[in-house]
Amino acid sequence: MSKSKRKDRRSEIHTIGDDDEMNLSKYVTTRQAADLLGVKTEHINHLLIAKKIDGRKLGYSWLVFKPSLEKYLANKSKGGRPTSGTPQLKIENDNRQE
Repeated sequence: MSKSKRKDRRSEIHTIGDDDEMNLSKYVTTRQAADLLGVKTEHINHLLIAKKIDGRKLGYSWLVFKPSLEKYLANKSKGGRPTSGTPQLKIENDNRQE
């Protein structure tokens, strides 16, 4: 009699959502996201918790979905406190009123 081999489930990778969402090259760290928006990393953490930008938590660290940063910057109001730095992320079709 042959023993049935037990399938090792640890080696399986399950993806949920579309392939674009699971592409790790579209993610940046919270520090990189802060540099792109010209804000502090604490503000990025608040945006992630408030679900104003998309991200994935891996252990204790967050990865931020870069297209959500572009969407946030395009829809962000001009009011409030100025950013702590100059945003490095540029929006091509910026239709906001200055």
